[in-house]
Amino acid sequence: MVRKSVQKKVKKRLFRKTKGERKIEKELLWIVGFIAFLVIIFLVASSIFKGFNQIEYEGLIFTKERLGEIPVYHYSYYFENKGVIIKYNLYLRNDPRTLDVPVEGKDIIFDRGKRVYISVNASGLQQCPYSVLAVADLASFLSDNQFNVKGGDPGFFEAGAKRQEWVTCENKPGNVVILIVEGKETKITINNNCYEITVANCEILEATEKFRVQSIIDAKKFEE
Repeated sequence: MVRKSVQKKVKKRLFRKTKGERKIEKELLWIVGFIAFLVIIFLVASSIFKGFNQIEYEGLIFTKERLGEIPVYHYSYYFENKGVIIKYNLYLRNDPRTLDVPVEGKDIIFDRGKRVYISVNASGLQQCPYSVLAVADLASFLSDNQFNVKGGDPGFFEAGAKRQEWVTCENKPGNVVILIVEGKETKITINNNCYEITVANCEILEATEKFRVQSIIDAKKFEE
């Protein structure tokens, strides 16, 4: 009996926590709780700041980002082509909400079975600072979305002088033709497979970015 009593006392002493140990445990619990609180605050703050950097335009959610020193508006989507799922990243220099370019005609819908020509009358647009970037971005957008793209010039003599293909909506009726020409008003006119982007005041980047965004919006109508 004495031995059992001694063993119980020894066990109690072994498992009894001193005041110092209890204090350390409380401090550790406080530290763990404080860290968990900071993590929650960080996640909430990140979500709020991310929301500040997002804008919505016609059902598309764009994120304001920076590519180096250049502010851009980013939107991504997935599409299927020949059984392969492809992700495309769209980057705009302009806020899509400010692209006040009228679109006249039906939806911008491309047939993947048709070649897409981009025919540029550059005579009045060469001095525009973003003309090369605008045309390159449009061509890249179509190519990255798996369309067969080819360039041309709508002027017969200009095309010959530049050794380019002469491309108009009339002489390429079986294909998609995107004409980029200078005019008095910046707008997009749709007539079946003919898409005319008219540019005034060197607003070529605004017009082509509007064209790209509108084509995505119109394509989504047929997915729903």
